[in-house]
Parts: sequence; C-alpha cells; structure tokens
Amino acid sequence: MRGLIVYGDATLKLVEDIPMPEITPYTALVKTIACGICNGTDTKLTAGHLNGFATYPAVLGHEAVGQVIQVGSKVSKYRVGDFVLRSGLGETEQYHSLWGGFAEYGRVLDYEAMVADGIPANLGDISQQVIPEGIDPVDATMLITVKEVYSALKRLGVKKEDKVAISGCGPVGLAMVKAAKLLGASFVALSGHHDWRIAIAKKQGADLAVNTRHENFAQAVKAAGQAPLDFYIDAVGRCDILSEALTLIKEDGVIGIYGIGIEENKGIKWNGGPYNFRIHSVQWPIPDREAAVHEEVMRFTQQGKIDLKDFVTHVLPIEEYEEGFRLVNNREGLKVVLKF
Repeated sequence: MRGLIVYGDATLKLVEDIPMPEITPYTALVKTIACGICNGTDTKLTAGHLNGFATYPAVLGHEAVGQVIQVGSKVSKYRVGDFVLRSGLGETEQYHSLWGGFAEYGRVLDYEAMVADGIPANLGDISQQVIPEGIDPVDATMLITVKEVYSALKRLGVKKEDKVAISGCGPVGLAMVKAAKLLGASFVALSGHHDWRIAIAKKQGADLAVNTRHENFAQAVKAAGQAPLDFYIDAVGRCDILSEALTLIKEDGVIGIYGIGIEENKGIKWNGGPYNFRIHSVQWPIPDREAAVHEEVMRFTQQGKIDLKDFVTHVLPIEEYEEGFRLVNNREGLKVVLKF
C-alpha cells in the first residue's frame, strides 16, 4: 500500500510497498481518510533531530483520521463505518513506524478490551477513539492537536479566572487560546509573528494578541493591566521566551513548556522573575489524560464552540506532500492536511 516515508535527512518519499497492517482479534482495520502535518513533531522527524527518535526509514504521521472497514473478533470499541482518531501502523521488515498515520491503511486497537481480558496492552492506544457523527473527518485531523492542548492545559492547572499568556501562533498556540477560554480563563494573551494568525487568535477569544515584530509583548501585557500572570506557556520552545515569561508571572506562578526543542546553547535570564515560580513541562501528551478529555472536546465541537475550519487552512492530496510540507515550513499554512 501507499504511504509517506521519512528518512531523517530532510527526505520524504511516497512509496507503494508498505505491507498492509495485520489484524488480530483486538484490532480493527482502518482506511485512512486524511492525516494532518504536525508543525512541530513531523518537521523535526523529517529533519532527523527529534530527541529520542532515530529509527529510519519510517512511516510518518500521528494525526490520522480513518474509517473502520474490518474489526477483530474481540473488538467492542469500534464498529465498521466508524471514523476514528490516531490510526497508525506497527513496525515492519521494510519500514519502522513513526506512528504511521500517513499510510493508505492503518489499524486501531481496542485497549479496553485487551485490559479486560488480561492481554498486555500499550497505553498509547487508549487515545485511538471514535469521532461522533456530524464532524467532518478531514477537519477532524485537527482534533488531535485540540485534545493534546486541552489535556495539557488541564495538566498545568489552568482554571476559571486565571490570567494566561501564550507564546506561539501555530496550531498549538491558537488552539491553546481557545482551550484556555473554554476552561474559564479571564484573560488570555498571545504573541506571534503573523498578522493573519493574530486575527485567528482574536477569533478564538484572545483578549490581547500581539505581533512581536511590531510591538513588545511583555510591555503590551503590562500596559493592559494584566501582569502578573498565573501562567505563561511557551508553545514554541525558545530560551528568550522563558526569559520573558519570568518577567510576567506572579509569585509562585507557572511557566508551562509545550514547545519541543529548547535550545541548549542559549541562556535564560533567571533574575528577571519572582523568587518562587514553577516550571511544568507538558511537551508530550499523556495518553490516558488525552483520552479523558475526548468526550468534552467532541461536545465543544458539536456545539460549535470549537470550529475546526478555523485551523485547517489547506487540504491537499497525498501526492502533493512536498507542497504540504513547504506550506508548513514557510509558515504559509496553519494546519495542512494530506488526503488519501
């Protein structure tokens, strides 16, 4: 079958020799509808420098949505016809798996059935979940980012009446604005570099959205009378952002780190902040915490409180993967989706 292979040297290739996934009593076979390009993880994996991942060549992709076409004899979580999140592939002789969402077919596992029957199960499979009817399966690729972000903010402890700043205007940062507002934050500010994305942040409910090419973010937050903050979340992964965060958070406030890949050769200005503060990294989703917010996020989406079309800017056929990654790398697209 067809799929997108990453080689770790900035090379991507669409191949046709990926083996079909094997179906066991606890798995369901899925026909991939579409898979989103992750602006962080996928671009780093393509370049070959995501910490902890060095198995190449591999089938890329973790933001897949597919439709179940066959179920194993022990499966009760999925039914034929269901649309599901996070379908993927296991390892094969030809290719490793970097989740394998960019493949023509994938599989989902019934984690709960395996646990109930005493079968060893991978906790990571618990977030393979069914999408309710009425949600477009192509747009639904963005749900994976929304769930990751929403669960991350819950892990950080964002709650009603908190004041939150977010640095980064990619899909993650913009989804954080919406998530923080849904959690009841009284003030949410976002910094970024692109006016068209700043406009999306305001649509998501940002009380303050600043293009830092034209205005100093910390000064703007202070001028708005909102400092000190309860939370400052770095959705990019830069030391200068953490230095700025220290100047804005309150005593015993929280700096959240979501962006992967903090520079190792640059320092942080620790003297700029209070004596007491906490740094909480939420750079990687915890599967059961992500799964736990599924119903809540689906309800918000069905109610129109989350509009996935605000984030999905481009949908391309899988054959145009090079253009898709160009759009992401050049910051011309927000959530770019490749469709089978």
